[in-house]
Amino acid sequence: MNENENLKQKNEWRKKGWSLPDLRGGKQTWFLQIKGLVGQIGDNQANDLDAIPIIEGLTDIQSWRTYAPFLKAVGLAKNQAGSLYLTEDGIRFQTNYDKSVLANLIQSKWRLFAEVLNLLCSEPKTVDEVDKELCDSYGLDWTHLHNTRRRMDWLEVLDLIEAIGGRKWKITVTGKEMLKGWIIVSPEVIDSLSVENTEEAEIQDPPSEIDALIQRLFESPELHKNRSTYNIWVPSPNRIENLRIILQFAEERVSKADLFDFIEKEFNLKSSSIESMLPFLKVSGLIEEVGRGIYIATQAAKAWIESGYDLDFIRILHCNMQFVGEQLKIAENDIVRNDLYVHAKKFGLNTDKARWIAGFLIEAGLLEEPQYLHLKTTMIGKALVDTLPLYELKDISVPSKQKEEKRDTESRLEIDILAERIRDASINPVAEGKASGVAFEERIAEVFRFMGFDAKRIGGAGDTDVIVRWKDKSGKSITAIADGKSKSGGQVFHSDISDVAIETHKEKNNAEYVAIIGPAFSGDTIKNHAKKKQFALISVDEIIEIARASQEFGLSLDEKGLLFQVPNGLSRLSDLISEKQRQFDIVSIIVSKFCKEQDALGGLSPRDLFLLLRDNALSPTLEELLSAFETLSKSEIGILYAIDNKRSPENTAYVLYDGKTVVNKLRALSCAIEKGLDDC
Repeated sequence: MNENENLKQKNEWRKKGWSLPDLRGGKQTWFLQIKGLVGQIGDNQANDLDAIPIIEGLTDIQSWRTYAPFLKAVGLAKNQAGSLYLTEDGIRFQTNYDKSVLANLIQSKWRLFAEVLNLLCSEPKTVDEVDKELCDSYGLDWTHLHNTRRRMDWLEVLDLIEAIGGRKWKITVTGKEMLKGWIIVSPEVIDSLSVENTEEAEIQDPPSEIDALIQRLFESPELHKNRSTYNIWVPSPNRIENLRIILQFAEERVSKADLFDFIEKEFNLKSSSIESMLPFLKVSGLIEEVGRGIYIATQAAKAWIESGYDLDFIRILHCNMQFVGEQLKIAENDIVRNDLYVHAKKFGLNTDKARWIAGFLIEAGLLEEPQYLHLKTTMIGKALVDTLPLYELKDISVPSKQKEEKRDTESRLEIDILAERIRDASINPVAEGKASGVAFEERIAEVFRFMGFDAKRIGGAGDTDVIVRWKDKSGKSITAIADGKSKSGGQVFHSDISDVAIETHKEKNNAEYVAIIGPAFSGDTIKNHAKKKQFALISVDEIIEIARASQEFGLSLDEKGLLFQVPNGLSRLSDLISEKQRQFDIVSIIVSKFCKEQDALGGLSPRDLFLLLRDNALSPTLEELLSAFETLSKSEIGILYAIDNKRSPENTAYVLYDGKTVVNKLRALSCAIEKGLDDC
């Protein structure tokens, strides 16, 4: 292979992603759905994302909001101020609804689509045979057939392959013609990416405003401890570009109401989603509050807008958020995602936060995915990381000699392992080599036990999959049943649920609650029906996050039991988790402020903290501060000590008292309780 061809294949590989987007329904309806949706968008009929489109020949149609992610990801449509419009590719497809246009779009965006088709050129093969050859050739560690089958389903829908009996598939004449115009990336090129030449990539110098942030971190390494681990949320896809659009709107002073109104219309978001994004914009150094409810892009953010250089955004992010440049350093020689997430925990980040940062780095061209579930720093990423001040791992490694911290680390790893297993079993009915659905049911019971419930798998004909029991604070015993739905397509439909069977199982076990657990739930029909029947629909991602929160915040069984309540139990639990996260964040920042200000001021009152923290991302209310002060000053904790009780509560001054002793006392108490629980 000549150098030019080698380069073409490398570029082809790098510009593509791994996961094909989901489209609801069976594959026999996919093309008909796309054709009908594109036609209506072309006729300006997609101006309300909550409206239901009409597709001739199809029933059980969902809202535009359900279809929009697929249409945007493939490149047929774009979202502007809450309405869908056709892209140039969408317009071209609409002219004659040519399947080759759709095939070219999918091939241009996702890896191993053309390569799967190419494997069928020599002879017909089964899905299993294609999957084995693909994994062997490209060094993939796929544990089930879902990824290969998904690609072959689309090849069939687009008339590029056809079934010939015996579970085998062959390439069609159309498939051979399409293949001639596609670049096939060879396994040798993928191997060469891992040993790519080490010539330094050239990157632009940062603007002075951003360079000042970097130099300050170089000169004062202790500032690394102030880098945030706050939650991250940005509209998808094209998250970096979406951030740029938001900041352009905030280049001049803007009220919170106007900012929220703009973001809501531009990205069709609910105000609650925007509310959850605002703290990230502040702690990441992109936006600041310059008056009560008045915001403006920071000087560094304005410099990024002017440069238009994505690496400048990453530089800002690195200076304000943990595990950005460090992630690039760790991934220099290729790393499996799960191993990367273990490193992230040393920086105080959970898996979701680390995944968000990795997404930014991939979008900026600093990370790539050489194999499925692998990450590797690109040459540009290596060049950038050499210019950044990094937090030394040895300074923040988990002290293994501390038994309680070791237990905490092991517990954190346990939920990561559980998460991986239950996610795999939710989309692979025969996971772990067991009978259909068994592995998923076992993992469901395991996650509930991790959260402290008494849970066991029942299974078998005529009974529920998992039974969950607990006692509320009054001592009353409560029973719930959980029905697991493992679906290779990643979606549970209304037709997958048997009301009669579930009601029978509920009565048989004398259960108060019913939950249906699956990878995801498709459409409003199943959701409305479940609401009517009082069945809680819980996705795998939701139960994993609840399990994480249960561990991190010490949720009670009564609080965790909210997940079974219909119609709003999950949302109430989500609000409760957010509230507890905020409470802990407020405690942390109170203690931090005392450490920094107490010597100079002698003592601090809740009102003092209220004034000091007005411009902080948390901006705690006076009532929240009073509550936190009350907690921290209780005799059981006693880290804050009142030095003047004659004033009103908000003006009472406190001092921070022997913090390390308090921490050791609480840790010792925790260990004593945990030791006792080991004998339960």
